[in-house]
Amino acid sequence: MPDQPPEQPDDDAPGPEPADGGASGTVNSQITDAVTALNVLAAGGAPASAAAMLGLVAANTIGLGMHNAVTRQQADAAIASASITAACARMLGASLAPGVAPMTPSALVAAAEAQAQAAIALLQAQKEADGAIADEATAALARIAAAASAASPAPSPSPEKGAAPKAKAGKAQ
Repeated sequence: MPDQPPEQPDDDAPGPEPADGGASGTVNSQITDAVTALNVLAAGGAPASAAAMLGLVAANTIGLGMHNAVTRQQADAAIASASITAACARMLGASLAPGVAPMTPSALVAAAEAQAQAAIALLQAQKEADGAIADEATAALARIAAAASAASPAPSPSPEKGAAPKAKAGKAQ
């Protein structure tokens, strides 16, 4: 048997059908229908997909903007709270850190003067700029000069022990 040629398939035997349906140059109608349906589906769904994507992007952008606004407000509130606490502590002469002695009055005056000098220097630098900021800086410097030149009332002498307080002049009730 090894010398026998291989068997030839019968033309009438069932077997796989060629991809072109047996005719050369033609395409199976099921394939054309599937491709057409896919094209119609893609073309029909594109506007809806684009609108949905636009809505998602808009919602995400608005959400990020609101998140940034809330974060900024929280940071501003924390800064405001810290600055108010520091200002109150300075007015009371209290220390913010435990174990640190409060500032003496002369140290408070020196610190206030240093801050005032720094503020004046900053305003003078802004005065050199152009526009509305220069006008604001000039007005602020004028207000500071007016406040500094205003005479502060002299402190009233403390009453001596045993002395009767003076009666105030005015209408009798």
